[in-house]
Formats: sequence, structure tokens, C-alpha cells
Amino acid sequence: MVTQAMDVVRLPHDTELFIGGRWMAPSSTENVQIISPSTEEVIYELPVVTQADAERAVVAARSAFGVWSELGFGERRAIVVRFCDELKKRLNQIRDVWAIEAGMPVTSGEAFNGAMAMVLDDMVRIAATISMSETRQTLAGPVEVRREPIGPTLAILTYNGPHTEIALAVIPGLMVGNTFVIKLPPENQMLGYLFADAADAAGFPAGVLSIFSADAEVSRYLVAHEEIDAVHFTGGTEIGAEIAAACAKRIARVTLELGGKSAAIVAEDADLDAALPHLIGAMTAYCAQICVAMTRILVPRSRQEEIVGRLTAALAEITIGDPLSRETEYGPLAARRVRERAEGYIERAVEAGARIAFGGRRPEHLDRGWYLEPTLLVDVDNGMEVAQNEIFGPVICVIPYDGIEQAIAIANDSRYGLSGSVFTTDNATANMVASRIRSGTFAVNAAFPSLLAPFGGMKQSGLGREGSREAFFELTNLKSIAMPAD
Repeated sequence: MVTQAMDVVRLPHDTELFIGGRWMAPSSTENVQIISPSTEEVIYELPVVTQADAERAVVAARSAFGVWSELGFGERRAIVVRFCDELKKRLNQIRDVWAIEAGMPVTSGEAFNGAMAMVLDDMVRIAATISMSETRQTLAGPVEVRREPIGPTLAILTYNGPHTEIALAVIPGLMVGNTFVIKLPPENQMLGYLFADAADAAGFPAGVLSIFSADAEVSRYLVAHEEIDAVHFTGGTEIGAEIAAACAKRIARVTLELGGKSAAIVAEDADLDAALPHLIGAMTAYCAQICVAMTRILVPRSRQEEIVGRLTAALAEITIGDPLSRETEYGPLAARRVRERAEGYIERAVEAGARIAFGGRRPEHLDRGWYLEPTLLVDVDNGMEVAQNEIFGPVICVIPYDGIEQAIAIANDSRYGLSGSVFTTDNATANMVASRIRSGTFAVNAAFPSLLAPFGGMKQSGLGREGSREAFFELTNLKSIAMPAD
């Protein structure tokens, strides 16, 4: 039984909304109920965010843009650094609330929080080295090249790591002078209040930052708003395409961090003792509700039986249960619809000829909650729906190959190109595979890419980059000014 939210944390200002950097009364008297993914019970109630509230946020962001963008970079950086520090002060609360409302096991949440804190520190470090202008000597004389902020920016985030997305994209975007409306998904209603409390403590000027959770209709309203100059979206490819189309009507800037169907290539010479913990982690971390999850495991046909046997044995040892328990390695899915989507893919895959090597069921010892066992499918052809579509849930395909060239071809046979990995003891093989996989990120002998490097995808996995130095310039406009010759 999961402890009720009120027993673990009481949210600040939980009858108000954080709009334009200030707490204020919502425009509606209605509340939204937060449902525990572990018990399916109501655990909290918070104000509903309406289009009227969203409009107030946009007006505030537009009115504050001039003042915020005209501050010196150092002044903005100091305020944003305070925001980073305030977020880090709340990591334990973030861990617990994430478990309560979205099913992230607390031990996994701590690992994710540690990665997020590292990204924040890296952004602060990089900010001290950033220059927003340079003078170039050309054949026609000197030219000053400036980086200038775009304007009011909408950041639509996902439930599987919204604070990491804030660190990767919003923090650098704020430092370079943009104002922001941060829109969180329904699964992060409670987390949004902790982020807003951190922003409030940082002391942003009025209007610079709004943070709230809302439904898809509010998202559509904000995306289409004439006063939103840029949209940074993290989420599914289909929704990303809709956002890009809406923004194209007014030529608004779009950065898209979208879906993936990443392949982990296990080479013939791979050390399985070293590789398997990474693969199991990729399959079970937050129930594979991660965009870079290695949901296709490509194995040499000669070693398929051995690898599948070892994977299933390891999965059988995974502890499934209450996300607030430190014994739990694998919790519930974040929402009912997520489990139903995954179950639908499993059912159709079996009908198409795939076989369940492990999982595929709701755990027998848990009669409530949106739980689904980690599911390993074999006899999968890469052309099947289950191998081509992002499921965003614990459904992993094992696909055999004959020769490394075929493995590379299978890995690239996808409309996605977010991440990938190879497990091998040969450096030449590692370098060759990494250079030929069409993905924005890649890892050698690991299942997750680095978050301290530019992050983003190729093909239908996105446009633009977040993280590292590139994030500071993603949400800027270039201006060149011809200067008189001396």
C-alpha cells in the first residue's frame, strides 16, 4: 500500500497557480484529482489550469521580455543559478512526489536526480564561458555577430524527467534572455508546485517564468498563441509534428525532442557479464518510459538462446512493487492509458507471430495499480509494428542478425534516430558501428547516452539540440552588424 501524498509531502501554495513569477488565484474554482498509479486512489487535489490562466502567463512573459533580455548576461545568470540551487535543495521532495504521482521508484528517482543535478552544474559551468557576440574580420571589413534571445518561449515537458528537461533546455534558454511558460503534463501536477516554489525562491523579475500542469487543450492554445515566439517540445513524434505544423503558420521557432526506437547491438564478441546489467537497466528503468530506452536488442543468431536465457533469468529477479519502498526496482506505469497502450502492442505482436519470453502480464501479487511486468518478446521481425513504433513502456524486442552489417541495417531501419548502442570488446567495431548508426546520440558498452553532451535526434526523433554549449544558442537569433572599417 502506498502512503498517501499528504502523509509524505504538503505542497506549497496548493490552492494557487504560479503565473508570471507570482502566486495567484486560479481563474476557475474547479480542482483536478491526482490519481496514484500504485493504488488508483485520489491522493491530492489541485486547481485546474484554464486557457484564461494560460493567457495570463503569455501576457506576463511578453511584458517581461524587454526587461529580462536587456539585463546583462551576468545578472540573468546569477538569478538562474539561484533557481538551480533551489531545485537541488528540493531533490528529496522531488524524489518522493515523483514516486507518488508518477510511479518512479525512489531509488531510481535518486539516480535520475543525481544526473539532473550534474546537468545543472554543467550548465552553470558552461554559462561562465559563453559569449553572446564576436567580431569577425571579413574581406569587406569587421562584422559583429550577435546572439540575441528569441522572445517568450513555451516549454512543453514530459513526465519521465521534467526537471532534467528544465536543466537541459530551460536553464540555458533563460540565461540567454528568453522568458518562459513551462507547461507540464497531467502526470506532473504535483511536481510542478515544487519547481514553482524553487523559482519563487530564486527571485525572478515579474513575468519571466510561469510553471503549471495542464491538459492537451491548454497546450494547443499555447502552441497556437501569436505571442509565443518559440516552442520547445519534449514528447511523442506525432504530437511534435502537430506542433511544428501549428508553429509553421507564423514561422515560430521550434525545437523538438521526440520519440525513439533505439537499438542495442550486442556484437558477437560482447562480454555478456558486462553487457547484461546495462541491458536489464535499459529494460527496467522507469518501466522503459524513457525516450532513449533500448527497446530493440539486436543479437547474433548464434548467441540468441544464451542471451535470451540470461535476460529472462535476470528479469525474474526484479522486485516489482510500491515505488516509495527502497526495495522496489520497478514500479507502476505512470497512467492507465500507458499500460493499456503497452498491453495492446503485446497482444498484437503475439497475433503477428512474436512470442513472449518473459512478462506480458499484470503482476499477480498486486491487485491494484497500473502495473505491467517487463516484457521480453522474441521471434520478432523488424518490420513488425512492435519493432517500428515507440511504445513508451516495458516492451522489448529481441531481434537476431547474421553479421554486423545486417545488425547495422536493422538498427537503421527505423523512422526514429534518437539513440543507440553497441556492446563489443573491439574498439574498431565500436567506432565503425557508432559512425554508421543514424542517431543523434550513441553509447559504447552502455545503454544510455551522455547528458553532458548535445542531446537530440535525427530523422523523426527531433529537430535541434538541448544540453551542453549548444543549448545556449538553440533559442537565440543570429544578428550580423557591419561595422565601419578603421
